[in-house]
Amino acid sequence: MTDEQNRHLILADGALVKEVSIKEIRPCIVAEGMVRVLMQLDNSLDAVIPSLMTIYPPGKVNYIKNKNILTLSLHNRLITIYPSGKVSMNKTLDEEDALETITKIMVDINQAHLQESTTGTSDLQDAQERLSNLGPLDLYHCLPQTGCGECGEATCTAFAMKLLSGDTTLDCCTPLKESEHKEKLRCLENLLGEPLMAALGWKTQ
Repeated sequence: MTDEQNRHLILADGALVKEVSIKEIRPCIVAEGMVRVLMQLDNSLDAVIPSLMTIYPPGKVNYIKNKNILTLSLHNRLITIYPSGKVSMNKTLDEEDALETITKIMVDINQAHLQESTTGTSDLQDAQERLSNLGPLDLYHCLPQTGCGECGEATCTAFAMKLLSGDTTLDCCTPLKESEHKEKLRCLENLLGEPLMAALGWKTQ
């Protein structure tokens, strides 16, 4: 297969990345019958990776700051994103599955690029600092703590833990949308800031 056949136009109007090339497909060593795919995007991601990490739930993100490498636990696999635009993905069914998944990541990369252009450096550093220090108890203290179970969890503590791991969204806490708990909502906004509120699934009412 030629380089031209390996190259795929994914997002014609992408702000930063538009194309991806499949460089290598090998058996996945951690999942029998699946593959590991190495891809190359059509632009450097060096500047956008710090912004990209702030749009995912903290429990889904592993960021190596000194190398500017981001590993995401998303779509039932590990996706590692390098500054050069290289992307590796394990636990993948086939090339079609890889392209479907990288399309979602490319949408996020372009979103982070646009966010980066409108967000000041100090705001980005603030979001990163909040991410690194955030724990489930921090979230719990800002939740309504009604124990109502409407979010699908037995306790508000369990809900806070699943929020951080990305297994639920802040929007699932229905009491948080009620006016009587506006102080709790303000507590979360002060704790998280707008980017992390969005990353945890809060939809502006």
